[in-house]
Amino acid sequence: MLKAVLSRLASLVAVMFAVSVLVFAMGSLIPGDMTSVIVGQEGATDEQFAKVRRDLGLDQPLPVQYVRWLGQAVQGDLGKSPITGRQVSDDLVSQIPVSLELAILCLLLSTLIGMPAGIVAAVHANRRLDVGIRTLLLIIFSVPTFVIGILVLLLGSHLAPQLFQVAFTPWSQDPMLHLRSMAMPLLTITFPMAAMTMQMTRSAMIEVLSEPFIVTARAVGVRNERIQYLHALRNALPPIVTFIGFQFGVMLGGLIVVEQIFSLPGLGRGMLEAILTRDYPMVTATTLVFAGAFVFINAVIDLLYPVLDPRQRPR
Repeated sequence: MLKAVLSRLASLVAVMFAVSVLVFAMGSLIPGDMTSVIVGQEGATDEQFAKVRRDLGLDQPLPVQYVRWLGQAVQGDLGKSPITGRQVSDDLVSQIPVSLELAILCLLLSTLIGMPAGIVAAVHANRRLDVGIRTLLLIIFSVPTFVIGILVLLLGSHLAPQLFQVAFTPWSQDPMLHLRSMAMPLLTITFPMAAMTMQMTRSAMIEVLSEPFIVTARAVGVRNERIQYLHALRNALPPIVTFIGFQFGVMLGGLIVVEQIFSLPGLGRGMLEAILTRDYPMVTATTLVFAGAFVFINAVIDLLYPVLDPRQRPR
């Protein structure tokens, strides 16, 4: 197990290094740089541009810029935003908890909805109950997220204002108002994710339920409930957990729409504002956070495989 953990950590470092190179290189290909943001376009002289570029180190070759930036990033210094004047790391510290809380709550709630629905659909495969469950959740999944968000915002704020809070409230100010302000964003992304979890659970369960050991268990008189919720579900868990972990990583990057609709001060909204204002240090740092979260979650899922499937444990 220790060898597997060290191997995953080495892979994590290698992937993050490759991602950092790619992100930095793509940022350098964008027309313009921080100089045009700091100095401005109108009335600026070539001497002013040259001085700012020299102060920022942008007159150095690209490999030199990358090595300097990477050295600072490893020490926790992700640069200063030319737009806000604040340290990028300070903004990330305030944004990450909002997005992480929303993603974790969505993951838990969508799993609690999607997995039982998928199990029931698999047990009653191709029957009316199965068709009804799939139809309902897939209809929800087919509606774009921004449409669901707008509908939830309109209906929640007008029909149940006592349950939902439109303006974001930090937990430190008022825990109850905080939960109310997170309720509508949570509903917006939970049901589409639950639909995908249901479909994956159903497919994995149907495949396992047709395995010879399930047929044998039924033949010797094992109760259906024990077969379905113990033997079949245990063997169907690895692909389901892998899918859920993958969805968690993707969801962190897909919170941009939800956070923008509900004005949540999270990573998604922060990245969108950084792109619109050409805040290159913030865009680069947020991209690294998203990539790091995705790689880390997948590494954790890989380490969980031997726990979920004894056949993959080292001998």
